Amino acid sequence: MAKATDSFSKWEKATTQQEAFYAVAAAAFGAYDLENFSEAEAIAHRAIQLASLFEENWNVGNALFAGHTVLGLLALRRGDVELAIQELDTSAKNRGSPQLGSFGPTMRLAKELVELGKTEEVIAFLHQCLAFWKIGSPWVEVWEKKIRRGLVPNFFMNLHT
Repeated sequence: MAKATDSFSKWEKATTQQEAFYAVAAAAFGAYDLENFSEAEAIAHRAIQLASLFEENWNVGNALFAGHTVLGLLALRRGDVELAIQELDTSAKNRGSPQLGSFGPTMRLAKELVELGKTEEVIAFLHQCLAFWKIGSPWVEVWEKKIRRGLVPNFFMNLHT
């Protein structure tokens, strides 16, 4: 919880739009992890909005991915699986970032959807992520095989925020 608290604190201390933009992705996950769901939703929407203001910035992919992932997680909490799937799909439709390209995207929403049996949707998402996560091919291949066998991958280090 310390990481979530720290991320949320950096967001709250931002004094410029650019500072907020650099803090917004972690803050959205931080608020969600702290179970401050109304704040998480507001920050997720703000992430998407800020991304449109900084279109050429390297952090755009992080903001878009986080915003849509958190909105998807929140949709699942409300029982809206279809909206969660839409947000999963939208999260992967961006050009990526240095972090998404190297560490890869978080699979938190994907994991929850696999657990609900939404396997084809998650497999499609995994393949979409390869557009920006070039080194993720081996992981996607393993995860897809597991999902197709009816298993839920543990997604290793990709449950990060």
